[in-house]
Amino acid sequence: MTWRLILQDKGAMLLLFGAGLVYSLFYPYPYSYEQVESVPTLVVDQDDSYSSRTLTRLLKAAPNLNVIQTDNDPNLIAKRLWQGDIMAMVIIPRNFNNDLIAGRVPTVQLASHGGYLLAGSKALASATQATLTMGAVISLQKIQSMGVPGQAAIDSLQPLSLNSRSLFNTNDGYGHSIVPAVMVVIIQQTLLIGVTLLLGRLSERKQLPVGPSAYFGMLLVFFTIALINTLYFFVIATRMQAYSQIANTSTLLAFSTVFCLCISAFALLLSQAFKTRERGLQMLLITSVPMLFMSGYSWPAESLPDLLYYLRWLLPTTSGIHGFVSINQLGASITEVAQEFLMLALLTLLFIAMGLALFSQQRQSP
Repeated sequence: MTWRLILQDKGAMLLLFGAGLVYSLFYPYPYSYEQVESVPTLVVDQDDSYSSRTLTRLLKAAPNLNVIQTDNDPNLIAKRLWQGDIMAMVIIPRNFNNDLIAGRVPTVQLASHGGYLLAGSKALASATQATLTMGAVISLQKIQSMGVPGQAAIDSLQPLSLNSRSLFNTNDGYGHSIVPAVMVVIIQQTLLIGVTLLLGRLSERKQLPVGPSAYFGMLLVFFTIALINTLYFFVIATRMQAYSQIANTSTLLAFSTVFCLCISAFALLLSQAFKTRERGLQMLLITSVPMLFMSGYSWPAESLPDLLYYLRWLLPTTSGIHGFVSINQLGASITEVAQEFLMLALLTLLFIAMGLALFSQQRQSP
């Protein structure tokens, strides 16, 4: 009966099956170009000396900077900034060369566009690398001038060798970091809104099924839909987007089962709060972003108010995000996500008990 109602309701069909497909194709698209390769940068050379020109050449050779112009005209600089033609600016101060000769440390200033954090951080890293390279060359020349051999002078500048590698997110991309977590929110929210849309329509018509058998029948149907969407996202969609996927199949399936059962019971419980068809859509649509922030994934959980810090565990997305990301992107085993697994199991029992009570109470009501 539940399947027939779903197939007859185009809105519910779209949310329960179509929305996940659309989100999986279009939501990751803005993050497909994850690497910042060319930040438009203006170099302001106030010294115009051999040393400042050397630093400018190093900045032009930096991998993530695109030095489009070197200028000293304050009016032109302000105009380019306001027009958005440049996203970073490096200022080489006056007396830059004289300070280097005198052994003083000059200050090179960097300004970046605060509206684009990734571009600003890349510009800062590249400009820092260029200035450190020039500083290392100057220090090496000073050490060699004191009679220290070439290799010994280099070793004295770099007593430790650093080999830095990014694990699990080798491209250091924003999409690899945030999209897998958002997938969990999408799975839950499309199910919640679809269920409240479907059952809200039945409530309006006084046709809502009641009783334990009807409850468990609907729970099984919505669990099946949630499981299909979850496996699609974390098996097919992640591969289409070339995201890291090193999950053990049995671990992923076990965690998906308890998560889908939990959000299905959660959806049936929430459906009792919305007695009209559109009310669930209106109320639940705005909760997606707060759920993501409260999960402690994109925002430090320690920065949340104490009450929200504990209440966030009542949302399946909190355990779901940490569990799925750990399993699918980090290769965690089921024992390593035992806390999230047990929390989802406890929430499932709680939601089922409350949902059964409400459905039975509704049957007894006149």
